[in-house]
Amino acid sequence: MDLESELRKAMAEQVAEAAASPSLAADVRRRHRRRVTRIRTTMGVAAASVVAVALVPTYQSFRAAPAGAPETAAPSSGVSMYRQPERPPAPGVPASSPAAGKPGAGEVPGKAGAPPTGGPGGRPAEPGLPDLPKPPRWVTYLPGDLAAHTPCAVTGGAKRRTTVCTWRGGAGWVEITIVRGTGFGLEDLAPVHGVPGHASVRGTPAITGNGPGSGRQISWLARPGVGAVVQAGGGAENHLMRIAEGVRP
Repeated sequence: MDLESELRKAMAEQVAEAAASPSLAADVRRRHRRRVTRIRTTMGVAAASVVAVALVPTYQSFRAAPAGAPETAAPSSGVSMYRQPERPPAPGVPASSPAAGKPGAGEVPGKAGAPPTGGPGGRPAEPGLPDLPKPPRWVTYLPGDLAAHTPCAVTGGAKRRTTVCTWRGGAGWVEITIVRGTGFGLEDLAPVHGVPGHASVRGTPAITGNGPGSGRQISWLARPGVGAVVQAGGGAENHLMRIAEGVRP
């Protein structure tokens, strides 16, 4: 008998009385499932890692870069990728101005939005005529549709200076006289035609009466050394007291 036969016999005698446990097959199957599960889990983790590594460059390419970053800098050529380069004009066709098509192109500087010039209250002057002078600052009320045809006239010297302003229009006419100086009283400002009347302007005594020629007038001393006379005719005569109340010399 050779050595191989002796070994087989010894092994057979060794395991002759051995018997497999009832759960051996179940244990084998359970261990096999665990092994398969571990292999699948390892392969899944490895595949996810590969996908994540592959997505990093793609995310970097789509990630928004801050303004001024090298990725957003304009190309060195200076031509935007969203605008086609300008083509040279065809021979014989004049080139358009760079400002053509832009807001405000063709407008004269300083003219756009400028308010119309003209007389008091924003009324434009008649074409070909100079702008009408505005009332002095010490005249705060005038009836509508009145305009000054000439600037206020100033006469006299250092002792007595007289300023006369006149307005005319569809509402009648108004003339305001301011006297500044010394040596005159209330009766000296404007002689009244007919019987004089008495009134007051902002609490100051005044004299009323018919004006020279037509209309009505009222005169008063606004303060020492300053006298005022208001004359009105036509429709403006009905506003005589209101005009006088608005004179603040």
